[in-house]
Amino acid sequence: MMESYEDNSETVKRTGPSRVRARLLWTAGIIAVLLLLLLTPPLINVSRLRRRIAASMSASLGRPVHLDGLTLQLLPIPGFTLQNLVVSEDPAFGNEPVIRANTVEITLRPSSLWRRQVELSSIRFVEPSLNLVRNAQGQWNLQGLLMHAAQVSSAPTEQSKAGPTPRFPYIEATNGRVNVKLADEKQPFSLVEADFALWLPSEDHWRVRLEGRPARTDRNVSNAGTMRLEGSLQRAAAVGDVPVDLRASWHDAPLGEASKLLTGADAGWRGTLNVDATLTGPMSGAKLATGLHINDLRRADFVPVRLLDMNVECNGDVDATNAVVHDPSCTLPTPVPEGGKAAGRVVAIADSVQIEGLNSVEHGVSGLRLGMTDVADSYVLDWARLFSQRVPAKDAPRGTVAGSVTYSAAAGEGWQGEFHASVQDRRPWEPVAAEAPEPLTISVSASQATLTLAPLNLMPAAKAPGLEVVGSASLQGYTLRLAGTGTAAEVRSVLGTLPPLGDGAEAALPVLKDAGDKPVKVDVTCARSWGAVQSCVAAAESPKPVKRGRR
Repeated sequence: MMESYEDNSETVKRTGPSRVRARLLWTAGIIAVLLLLLLTPPLINVSRLRRRIAASMSASLGRPVHLDGLTLQLLPIPGFTLQNLVVSEDPAFGNEPVIRANTVEITLRPSSLWRRQVELSSIRFVEPSLNLVRNAQGQWNLQGLLMHAAQVSSAPTEQSKAGPTPRFPYIEATNGRVNVKLADEKQPFSLVEADFALWLPSEDHWRVRLEGRPARTDRNVSNAGTMRLEGSLQRAAAVGDVPVDLRASWHDAPLGEASKLLTGADAGWRGTLNVDATLTGPMSGAKLATGLHINDLRRADFVPVRLLDMNVECNGDVDATNAVVHDPSCTLPTPVPEGGKAAGRVVAIADSVQIEGLNSVEHGVSGLRLGMTDVADSYVLDWARLFSQRVPAKDAPRGTVAGSVTYSAAAGEGWQGEFHASVQDRRPWEPVAAEAPEPLTISVSASQATLTLAPLNLMPAAKAPGLEVVGSASLQGYTLRLAGTGTAAEVRSVLGTLPPLGDGAEAALPVLKDAGDKPVKVDVTCARSWGAVQSCVAAAESPKPVKRGRR
């Protein structure tokens, strides 16, 4: 044991000076680097460097780039800060700059300095402004930038070792703003507080991430949720051939604020909107899958007995270069009708949708068709309760609704089609009977912008003439007429079950007061303009002919 101890002591004595020399060399190296960092900045011609950087960025983007200033930094990471960066626009898209940023922070890869090459590690835009423009020819101003970047050979951003081609820098933007311009008209829509990131995980594969808050420049939209975009793009010879795999979302948007964002006015609906979409394939024919979810849907005027949830699934083929969706279809599943075997559906199908024309069905949608299959009466009444508190809150009768309508702008045809609803339960005004009640069929036809209710006999066929109701509704309002013969109790039951007839109809029928159990003849018409008060008027009886005596 003693011998071993002596050997270790000799080893320490031999290695001690070597460690001291190594430490001295490291200290000297650090001092040399610090002196180099302190002495180098004054020797650099900042003005010449600024011009070289602007020229290099212009060549990379294919657009003129202007800088007002440049500040060099060497610690803790070599880099520089650009002041007032402006990337000019292609004259084919306007005169406003495509990108403007007061501050741009750029870091260098330190190892590239030893190879006498300037290789960027990251580029960070602070509070930039981006103008997204689509001209009258249907071209986007970013198309040229993307195709120009696709022609420049770059190594992956996270490649650990330098290669023959420079590594693509990690590009990001914080607290930015995205503006939209279509042709010569600047849109009121914008994305604010936007954070953006772009990098190259593999040689021909870009990753992109964007998150921001949608806003309008002409309206006070306080909170319209958050929009996100994430996914990948690949290199291609033409923009339409660029393969994309993108996921977009619009979450936690109150319906009132969302409607103000899209239309400029509060549409009077309340609830929470969430939208998720995926786009995969080449940009000229990518597959679109969208899910629209609305929770706790209701009108702003009142809280109904039951709030509704909607889950709409849509699909289509998107030509992103021309902003057109081909063969779009949307499906809204509805609850299974009582006694049914499968859920009902509400379906919307079109030949194409022009995204820029969505503010007008006539100009934005071609070949639109709406259909309903085995939709429960209870679900239809739940929707009716969202519009009126007068719809009874009691259990809905058993039955289903089916039908379809089409829209055509040719020759002013508008909407054309019809819907049919069946009611299988006993009506409240019918007497209780041992046998099953006769089914009641309700038919509504659509012509242009008017819905017409076909004459509907509310009483059993055995009881003639009974009570009949007809009516129509349009964009201006509705009209309903109840005519026929029945007891006062039957008439009052009908008026109580059909809320639109209940307001003022009985007051217009004084004959009901003293009718007792005797049948009486009624003929009353109720009309209401949307947003106004309903008025009911009884038809005037024809004067009885006067009997003339013989002279």
